[in-house]
Amino acid sequence: MDLDSLWAQIEQEQSWRTDEIRFFDNHAAGLPTEDQDKFRRANILVLYSHYEGFCKFVFSLYVNAINSATLKGVDVNFSILAASLNDVFKALRNPEIKSSEFGTSSPEDKKLHIFYRDKSFLEKLNDFENQIVVIPDSIVDTESNLKPVVLRKNLYRLGFPHDGLKSVEGTIHRLLHIRNEIAHGASNRGIPVGEYQDIRNAAFDVMNAVKRYVMNSLTKSEYLRRA
Repeated sequence: MDLDSLWAQIEQEQSWRTDEIRFFDNHAAGLPTEDQDKFRRANILVLYSHYEGFCKFVFSLYVNAINSATLKGVDVNFSILAASLNDVFKALRNPEIKSSEFGTSSPEDKKLHIFYRDKSFLEKLNDFENQIVVIPDSIVDTESNLKPVVLRKNLYRLGFPHDGLKSVEGTIHRLLHIRNEIAHGASNRGIPVGEYQDIRNAAFDVMNAVKRYVMNSLTKSEYLRRA
């Protein structure tokens, strides 16, 4: 795992995104006062796209780094192991998967078929612990909007602190609300500079935190299982 390369990729990704945000911020500041709030309205759309895009990029980079490390299930922490067995757990919960022994005589015995799936899982447990970890891309899911609860779900699934950004969640909700109003044509109001700066700073705080969580995990091998 080339940590220098991973760090460089994250820094480059964050740099071009924040540079673009600041470019438009500077452009807004150079406009006549009556036009600045209108321009910052458009900046909200840019800010949201970079907030979501950066988080998704960094989470996906982390997943790819873990996958490329060719680690066994027994080596990784339980969040990473559970993420890698996502498809297995889907099958475990699938009521359509039934025991062949009782498929004809008791086709609708739900408890029996749950027991069959549980037993099948345990029979393969040693295999799961010894197979190479491959986390599916679908584990990183920003859903329709990267709301605070969606961000927390992604952090949790990857084994990161999921409640460390509570102080900015309200402001991120505001970013999403304003962005959706603009995107759906529900509002044409401009965005005052103070309100915009609060929202931008909250988005930057999240981006910095996600970067920090990922690099701390990679540099300190926090994705590994502790004895």
